[in-house]
Amino acid sequence: MKKIIILGVNATSAKYVPRALRSAGFEPVFLADPEEFAGQAAESLRDCACFPTDIQDRAAVLRLLADEPSITEDAFAITGLYDEKFPLIAEIAATYDLQGPEPVAVRLASKSEVASLIPEFSPPTRQFTAGEAARLAVDPATLAPAPDGYILKPAEQAGGRGAARLPQGAGPLDVWNAVATTGLSQDAAHPWVLQADIRGSLFSLEGYVTEGRIVFVDFSQRGRISWTEVSNLLPADRRLPRGTEDLCKTAVTTLVERSGLSQGYFHCEFLVNGKRPFLIDANIGRLGGGAIVEQLGLAHGLDPAEILAHVLTLGLPAAGTSPEPAYHPQGSGESTLSYYYGIEEGGQITSVTAPDGGRCLHTQVAPKGARVGPVGTGDAAWVGMLTGLTSDVAREIENVVVHTTDGPRRPAWVAPS
Repeated sequence: MKKIIILGVNATSAKYVPRALRSAGFEPVFLADPEEFAGQAAESLRDCACFPTDIQDRAAVLRLLADEPSITEDAFAITGLYDEKFPLIAEIAATYDLQGPEPVAVRLASKSEVASLIPEFSPPTRQFTAGEAARLAVDPATLAPAPDGYILKPAEQAGGRGAARLPQGAGPLDVWNAVATTGLSQDAAHPWVLQADIRGSLFSLEGYVTEGRIVFVDFSQRGRISWTEVSNLLPADRRLPRGTEDLCKTAVTTLVERSGLSQGYFHCEFLVNGKRPFLIDANIGRLGGGAIVEQLGLAHGLDPAEILAHVLTLGLPAAGTSPEPAYHPQGSGESTLSYYYGIEEGGQITSVTAPDGGRCLHTQVAPKGARVGPVGTGDAAWVGMLTGLTSDVAREIENVVVHTTDGPRRPAWVAPS
């Protein structure tokens, strides 16, 4: 079978991607270390060729591929499930003559590109580079209206990594201090965005584009602690204020038309302020993260591997697309819930106990021995995910126990609101 290299996969999807790609006639090769995963995800990856590397370190990824020619030899394509990695993936594809993601999806990995295409659906946005911030050339006061202050974040990053809030009245020095303290690349050309801080409920719209036709699958609603998403309700169409659903769909349709996107999934995230939605992350070319693939499977009576086969092949124009999953009409599936739980003060994980004989799906994210930060500090603080029908999850989460070197801890999470 032809090889497809995967750069970027989360713990839930790792359980299903090998079966998904093999069902489509491809053999997966992961740029990942199975020992950094746990449970079913680790077992699934150990059944594949894996090459450990830090995918957040661009130089390390490129060095691995240069030092290990067997990875790209006879490979057909390279892709992944993190859209912020699409620019790196496209660079690798060009270097090694591989197929890669839809070029428009690569371009739309930039938050500033999305905001420039659909400013009427985006928060007020200013793009800048780390070099401009260092020269104190970025003045938040030029970004208006912003009554609740500002959000600063890397232009190509997900999961809250590197994001910071700045209050009203912040100046150029505050912008540079925020950039400098993130610990991310200080390359002068590194792109950043400054946006007006939008307060509201977080919803996402899942769907895909095929031959220019847009298919809206479901809305979901997230619960967050600080920057970290810790729960997801799907479908959540009925929780949207009247009229907001159509505005969200119009935003996605406008982005697809103006960008020229012809195929690929999307996971478009909106903050809904009153009845007005603001698109804060387009996430073009991929499905939602966390455990959304399992929620879609449960809500629509589908195999998550079937969904991921469609996601991955639709995102590779030259791959030949797997059959479209038989999704139910939007919003009509069974109510599902997922808790992406952590622990309040962080700690070193020794094990996780999930309910015996439970009805829910459990994914341990943090492997044995991993140290996680306090919940709310980013997706790296996730310990595990409990996913199922809403009534089952609400009951079974009470019996999950996280064991640490400091003793047992109850999982920390909040419901979507």
